[in-house]
Amino acid sequence: MAKRFNIPKKIQQLQRTKATLPRVIGNMAKNHFLESWRNEAFSDTSTGSNPWAARKTATKQDRRTGKRRNLLVQSGALRRSVRVGSATWSAIRVGSYGIPYAQRHNRGLDGMPQRQFIGSSAMLNKKIRARLANEIKRII
Repeated sequence: MAKRFNIPKKIQQLQRTKATLPRVIGNMAKNHFLESWRNEAFSDTSTGSNPWAARKTATKQDRRTGKRRNLLVQSGALRRSVRVGSATWSAIRVGSYGIPYAQRHNRGLDGMPQRQFIGSSAMLNKKIRARLANEIKRII
């Protein structure tokens, strides 16, 4: 016998998904941007990976220990500042909040080399489309 299509239940699932999905997508974006620190490159499939410029000189600690410290990590404040600012169906905002030098690093301003960690990414858009498709299939 054929399975009945329970419309009120599907509407309830859709409303629950509509309430939670923007925050889920915002967290996906945040995690994608945090991958930049692990890879020391901004991931975007349309242009490939955009590796960060190497440090010009080793720091005093690097010379003393013989180990290379990761780029854009001294205190970790910049990496920790990346978070979801707001997440609604009209807009999802993920950014670096409370760090005045974040924009200089991300865009390469004031003579600094560009080390982009937040921005438009075809790879992220592909992940978001896949997640949306999976949610729709799950509900239907």
